[in-house]
Amino acid sequence: MRLDDKIENKNVNAQIKIWPPKSLFNIFFIVLFLTLSIIILNWPNTKASIIYQIAELGFKLQNVEINGRNHTTHQELIDALKLKKNEPILSINLTEKRKKVEQLGWVERAFLERILPDTLRLSIIERKPVALLQTQKGHQLIDQNGETIAGAAPETFGHLPVVSGEDAAIFAYHLIETLKTEPELYAEIWAIHYISKRRWNVLMKNGVTIKLPEDQPGFAWSRLARFDYKNQIIQRDLAVIDMRMQDQILIEPNLPIRGKGQET
Repeated sequence: MRLDDKIENKNVNAQIKIWPPKSLFNIFFIVLFLTLSIIILNWPNTKASIIYQIAELGFKLQNVEINGRNHTTHQELIDALKLKKNEPILSINLTEKRKKVEQLGWVERAFLERILPDTLRLSIIERKPVALLQTQKGHQLIDQNGETIAGAAPETFGHLPVVSGEDAAIFAYHLIETLKTEPELYAEIWAIHYISKRRWNVLMKNGVTIKLPEDQPGFAWSRLARFDYKNQIIQRDLAVIDMRMQDQILIEPNLPIRGKGQET
Protein backbone atom coordinates (compact mmCIF):
# COMPACT_ATOMS: atom_id res chain seq x y z
CA MET A 1 0.00 0.00 0.00
CA ARG A 2 1.22 3.39 -0.95
CA LEU A 3 1.76 6.14 1.60
CA ASP A 4 -0.89 8.28 -0.13
CA ASP A 5 -3.49 5.53 0.39
CA LYS A 6 -2.70 5.32 4.11
CA ILE A 7 -3.16 9.07 4.54
CA GLU A 8 -6.47 9.02 2.64
CA ASN A 9 -7.87 6.16 4.77
CA LYS A 10 -6.83 7.95 7.93
CA ASN A 11 -8.71 11.09 6.85
CA VAL A 12 -11.86 9.05 6.11
CA ASN A 13 -11.77 7.49 9.57
CA ALA A 14 -11.34 10.89 11.12
CA GLN A 15 -14.40 12.21 9.28
CA ILE A 16 -16.78 9.50 10.58
CA LYS A 17 -15.97 9.94 14.28
CA ILE A 18 -19.03 10.93 16.42
CA TRP A 19 -18.90 14.22 18.29
CA PRO A 20 -19.48 14.76 21.07
CA PRO A 21 -18.42 11.41 22.47
CA LYS A 22 -21.13 9.13 23.86
CA SER A 23 -19.73 9.58 27.35
CA LEU A 24 -20.65 13.28 27.27
CA PHE A 25 -24.27 12.42 26.46
CA ASN A 26 -24.35 10.12 29.46
CA ILE A 27 -22.96 12.85 31.69
CA PHE A 28 -25.53 15.35 30.36
CA PHE A 29 -28.50 13.05 31.07
CA ILE A 30 -27.17 12.21 34.53
CA VAL A 31 -26.88 15.91 35.40
CA LEU A 32 -30.36 16.59 33.96
CA PHE A 33 -31.86 13.71 35.96
CA LEU A 34 -30.24 14.89 39.19
CA THR A 35 -31.42 18.47 38.58
CA LEU A 36 -35.01 17.41 37.94
CA SER A 37 -34.93 15.14 40.98
CA ILE A 38 -33.82 18.02 43.20
CA ILE A 39 -36.57 20.26 41.78
CA ILE A 40 -39.28 17.61 42.28
CA LEU A 41 -38.19 16.72 45.81
CA ASN A 42 -38.07 20.39 46.75
CA TRP A 43 -41.05 21.49 44.62
CA PRO A 44 -42.95 23.32 47.39
CA ASN A 45 -39.91 25.45 48.14
CA THR A 46 -39.09 25.86 44.46
CA LYS A 47 -42.69 26.81 43.62
CA ALA A 48 -42.79 29.32 46.46
CA SER A 49 -39.51 30.80 45.31
CA ILE A 50 -40.84 31.21 41.76
CA ILE A 51 -44.09 32.78 43.01
CA TYR A 52 -42.24 35.31 45.15
CA GLN A 53 -39.91 36.17 42.29
CA ILE A 54 -42.92 36.77 40.04
CA ALA A 55 -44.49 38.90 42.80
CA GLU A 56 -41.53 41.22 42.64
CA LEU A 57 -42.53 41.97 39.06
CA GLY A 58 -45.78 43.53 40.30
CA PHE A 59 -47.99 40.46 40.85
CA LYS A 60 -48.99 41.47 44.37
CA LEU A 61 -52.50 41.88 45.79
CA GLN A 62 -53.61 45.50 45.80
CA ASN A 63 -57.38 45.45 45.21
CA VAL A 64 -60.44 43.31 46.03
CA GLU A 65 -63.61 43.71 43.96
CA ILE A 66 -66.88 42.47 45.50
CA ASN A 67 -70.06 41.91 43.48
CA GLY A 68 -73.53 40.64 44.39
CA ARG A 69 -73.54 41.82 48.00
CA ASN A 70 -76.88 42.93 49.46
CA HIS A 71 -77.46 41.60 52.97
CA THR A 72 -73.88 40.51 53.66
CA THR A 73 -71.68 43.35 54.86
CA HIS A 74 -68.46 44.29 53.11
CA GLN A 75 -66.51 43.73 56.31
CA GLU A 76 -67.91 40.21 56.78
CA LEU A 77 -66.62 39.24 53.36
CA ILE A 78 -63.21 40.82 53.92
CA ASP A 79 -62.88 39.06 57.28
CA ALA A 80 -63.79 35.71 55.70
CA LEU A 81 -61.21 36.12 52.93
CA LYS A 82 -58.37 36.99 55.34
CA LEU A 83 -56.25 38.60 52.66
CA LYS A 84 -53.11 40.68 53.10
CA LYS A 85 -52.20 43.59 50.93
CA ASN A 86 -49.03 43.04 48.89
CA GLU A 87 -49.08 39.27 49.33
CA PRO A 88 -48.18 37.38 46.12
CA ILE A 89 -51.42 37.08 44.19
CA LEU A 90 -50.42 33.69 42.76
CA SER A 91 -49.98 32.24 46.25
CA ILE A 92 -53.65 32.78 47.24
CA ASN A 93 -55.65 29.53 47.45
CA LEU A 94 -58.87 30.48 45.67
CA THR A 95 -60.74 27.28 46.60
CA GLU A 96 -59.99 27.66 50.29
CA LYS A 97 -61.02 31.32 50.31
CA ARG A 98 -64.24 30.56 48.41
CA LYS A 99 -65.26 27.91 50.93
CA LYS A 100 -64.70 30.36 53.79
CA VAL A 101 -67.01 32.89 52.15
CA GLU A 102 -69.70 30.26 51.55
CA GLN A 103 -69.81 29.57 55.29
CA LEU A 104 -71.39 32.99 55.84
CA GLY A 105 -75.11 32.79 56.58
CA TRP A 106 -76.37 34.88 53.68
CA VAL A 107 -74.04 33.44 51.03
CA GLU A 108 -75.41 30.62 48.91
CA ARG A 109 -72.56 30.48 46.37
CA ALA A 110 -69.31 32.34 45.85
CA PHE A 111 -66.94 32.74 42.90
CA LEU A 112 -63.37 34.00 43.24
CA GLU A 113 -60.99 34.85 40.39
CA ARG A 114 -57.66 36.57 39.84
CA ILE A 115 -57.53 39.67 37.67
CA LEU A 116 -53.81 39.91 37.03
CA PRO A 117 -51.60 41.49 37.97
CA ASP A 118 -52.98 42.77 41.30
CA THR A 119 -56.75 42.24 41.79
CA LEU A 120 -59.06 39.58 43.21
CA ARG A 121 -62.71 39.60 42.16
CA LEU A 122 -65.30 38.05 44.50
CA SER A 123 -68.84 37.48 43.22
CA ILE A 124 -71.51 36.07 45.52
CA ILE A 125 -75.09 34.86 45.18
CA GLU A 126 -77.08 35.45 48.34
CA ARG A 127 -79.93 33.37 49.69
CA LYS A 128 -83.44 34.53 48.87
CA PRO A 129 -85.51 35.17 52.03
CA VAL A 130 -89.07 33.94 51.55
CA ALA A 131 -90.72 33.59 54.95
CA LEU A 132 -90.44 33.63 58.73
CA LEU A 133 -90.58 30.14 60.21
CA GLN A 134 -92.40 29.97 63.53
CA THR A 135 -90.49 27.81 66.03
CA GLN A 136 -90.49 27.29 69.78
CA LYS A 137 -87.57 29.72 69.97
CA GLY A 138 -89.32 32.39 67.94
CA HIS A 139 -89.18 33.29 64.28
CA GLN A 140 -86.34 32.26 61.97
CA LEU A 141 -85.76 33.60 58.47
CA ILE A 142 -85.77 30.84 55.84
CA ASP A 143 -84.72 30.81 52.19
CA GLN A 144 -86.26 29.23 49.10
CA ASN A 145 -84.86 25.82 50.11
CA GLY A 146 -86.43 25.96 53.55
CA GLU A 147 -83.04 26.44 55.23
CA THR A 148 -82.51 28.90 58.05
CA ILE A 149 -80.41 31.92 57.12
CA ALA A 150 -77.87 32.06 59.94
CA GLY A 151 -77.18 35.49 61.36
CA ALA A 152 -80.24 37.12 59.77
CA ALA A 153 -82.41 39.42 61.89
CA PRO A 154 -86.02 38.18 61.55
CA GLU A 155 -87.44 41.42 62.96
CA THR A 156 -86.30 43.28 59.84
CA PHE A 157 -88.39 41.01 57.61
CA GLY A 158 -91.81 41.55 59.12
CA HIS A 159 -93.27 42.02 55.63
CA LEU A 160 -92.76 38.33 54.87
CA PRO A 161 -95.44 35.76 55.73
CA VAL A 162 -95.08 33.59 58.81
CA VAL A 163 -95.12 29.83 58.12
CA SER A 164 -95.83 27.10 60.64
CA GLY A 165 -96.56 23.39 60.81
CA GLU A 166 -94.51 20.23 60.45
CA ASP A 167 -92.32 20.32 57.30
CA ALA A 168 -93.78 23.73 56.44
CA ALA A 169 -90.35 25.19 55.72
CA ILE A 170 -89.67 22.59 53.03
CA PHE A 171 -92.77 23.33 50.97
CA ALA A 172 -93.44 26.98 51.82
CA TYR A 173 -91.58 28.51 48.88
CA HIS A 174 -93.69 26.77 46.23
CA LEU A 175 -96.94 27.80 47.90
CA ILE A 176 -95.77 31.39 48.39
CA GLU A 177 -94.88 31.66 44.70
CA THR A 178 -98.37 30.40 43.91
CA LEU A 179 -99.98 32.92 46.25
CA LYS A 180 -98.02 35.75 44.64
CA THR A 181 -99.86 35.16 41.37
CA GLU A 182 -102.74 37.13 42.93
CA PRO A 183 -100.90 40.24 44.23
CA GLU A 184 -103.91 41.95 45.82
CA LEU A 185 -104.74 38.91 47.93
CA TYR A 186 -101.09 38.19 48.69
CA ALA A 187 -100.66 41.68 50.14
CA GLU A 188 -103.28 40.83 52.79
CA ILE A 189 -101.62 37.58 53.98
CA TRP A 190 -100.25 37.39 57.51
CA ALA A 191 -99.35 33.70 57.84
CA ILE A 192 -99.70 30.27 56.28
CA HIS A 193 -100.07 27.05 58.23
CA TYR A 194 -99.31 23.54 56.96
CA ILE A 195 -102.06 21.16 58.02
CA SER A 196 -101.29 17.48 58.64
CA LYS A 197 -98.45 17.63 56.08
CA ARG A 198 -101.12 17.68 53.37
CA ARG A 199 -102.58 21.12 52.72
CA TRP A 200 -102.43 24.79 53.75
CA ASN A 201 -104.48 27.33 55.64
CA VAL A 202 -103.87 30.97 54.73
CA LEU A 203 -104.38 33.45 57.58
CA MET A 204 -105.21 36.97 56.44
CA LYS A 205 -104.27 40.16 58.30
CA ASN A 206 -107.92 40.82 59.24
CA GLY A 207 -108.26 37.42 60.91
CA VAL A 208 -109.98 35.48 58.11
CA THR A 209 -108.72 31.92 57.59
CA ILE A 210 -108.76 30.58 54.04
CA LYS A 211 -108.70 26.80 53.74
CA LEU A 212 -106.98 25.64 50.57
CA PRO A 213 -107.45 22.15 49.12
CA GLU A 214 -104.78 19.49 49.07
CA ASP A 215 -104.90 19.30 45.27
CA GLN A 216 -104.55 22.33 43.00
CA PRO A 217 -104.32 25.03 45.70
CA GLY A 218 -103.32 27.53 43.01
CA PHE A 219 -106.57 27.00 41.14
CA ALA A 220 -108.58 27.54 44.34
CA TRP A 221 -106.58 30.69 45.13
CA SER A 222 -107.28 32.17 41.70
CA ARG A 223 -110.95 31.28 42.01
CA LEU A 224 -111.09 33.10 45.34
CA ALA A 225 -109.40 36.15 43.79
CA ARG A 226 -112.05 36.34 41.06
CA PHE A 227 -114.85 35.90 43.59
CA ASP A 228 -113.38 38.56 45.89
CA TYR A 229 -113.02 40.99 42.98
CA LYS A 230 -116.77 40.84 42.44
CA ASN A 231 -117.96 40.53 46.05
CA GLN A 232 -115.18 41.99 48.30
CA ILE A 233 -115.57 38.95 50.52
CA ILE A 234 -112.13 39.13 52.16
CA GLN A 235 -112.92 42.42 53.91
CA ARG A 236 -116.11 41.09 55.48
CA ASP A 237 -116.39 40.02 59.11
CA LEU A 238 -115.76 36.33 58.49
CA ALA A 239 -113.95 33.57 60.33
CA VAL A 240 -113.36 31.05 57.53
CA ILE A 241 -113.52 30.87 53.76
CA ASP A 242 -113.35 27.20 52.78
CA MET A 243 -112.05 26.61 49.24
CA ARG A 244 -111.60 22.86 49.51
CA MET A 245 -114.58 22.03 47.30
CA GLN A 246 -114.13 22.73 43.59
CA ASP A 247 -117.70 23.83 42.92
CA GLN A 248 -118.50 25.65 46.17
CA ILE A 249 -117.16 28.32 48.48
CA LEU A 250 -118.15 27.77 52.08
CA ILE A 251 -118.24 30.79 54.34
CA GLU A 252 -118.24 30.76 58.13
CA PRO A 253 -119.21 34.02 59.87
CA ASN A 254 -117.13 35.43 62.67
CA LEU A 255 -119.23 34.53 65.71
CA PRO A 256 -118.26 35.70 69.23
CA ILE A 257 -118.15 32.13 70.55
CA ARG A 258 -117.07 29.26 68.35
CA GLY A 259 -116.39 25.66 69.10
CA LYS A 260 -112.97 24.34 68.28
CA GLY A 261 -112.39 21.00 66.63
CA GLN A 262 -109.36 19.28 65.17
CA GLU A 263 -108.16 20.81 61.91
CA THR A 264 -108.07 18.49 58.92
